[in-house]
Amino acid sequence: MTKYTELRYPLGSQVKAGIDTLNNLHLNTECSMADDIEDLADFADILVSAHAPASVGDIRLNAAAKDAEFRTYSIGVVTDYIDKAREYPKVKQINLHFGMKRWTQRGGEGDYQLQIEGIREIAEYCDSYDLELVLENLNAYWSGIEGASWDEVDWTERNEAFGMSPEEWIAICEDVDRANVGLCLDSSHTCTYAHKFAPEQREERVLAFLNRPELIRHVHWNDNYLYDDRGQNDSHAALNRGTLPTEMHRKIKYLDATLLMEHFHGIDVLREELAFIDTL
Repeated sequence: MTKYTELRYPLGSQVKAGIDTLNNLHLNTECSMADDIEDLADFADILVSAHAPASVGDIRLNAAAKDAEFRTYSIGVVTDYIDKAREYPKVKQINLHFGMKRWTQRGGEGDYQLQIEGIREIAEYCDSYDLELVLENLNAYWSGIEGASWDEVDWTERNEAFGMSPEEWIAICEDVDRANVGLCLDSSHTCTYAHKFAPEQREERVLAFLNRPELIRHVHWNDNYLYDDRGQNDSHAALNRGTLPTEMHRKIKYLDATLLMEHFHGIDVLREELAFIDTL
């Protein structure tokens, strides 16, 4: 068993863990969407990735929007963010949320081919700064119907992003077909998607996100609840506190990818998580 300090790439945790905790435990970090990237000078030596914004205020960005003006605006917000991220010399990856197929706001209707073209445009911008772009699988949106049974929901009327299913997530990366583009696996998001299926199918559905491990270059490593209603939410539970399969955690640990525990529930819980990782 490989200890967390001996992984292929240094393990990461969130900025809110604090610089002293991160340094003492030999952890890297990422600028999340909740962080202001211009305020992270203290973390410059361990800041290795940055999460591009998915919204501006209450407006959800959409690089796949059929509304050309809004699509251009959405891509511009991301490239402006990349300009800020590249000022940190250790940042090598930009994390990107997919655009929307359906959304209730402006620019809410998206097109698959426009999504591919939008990602290629952002990827080219990243490549000019020697940055990698990683595409994150998105969650299913249960807001307003929490607790609904998997077989009661008409998903054709719900908000929906590209890249929610493992098959489409992988296909988009293949269709973009750029050397500096890979996948970001969010293990909590896989669970919200799996809740669209009967309980006996859910383990297969989350493990399907690991069918093309060579494409996965970054992980937002969280636990979630595969068999009760809490898993309809993007819970970002501590590792080994939810019910995602241990097999999934083990496979994540040994991916050729940077790994970020995308949550912080206190130093004691973090130490428990690190001990769990060491057992995998």
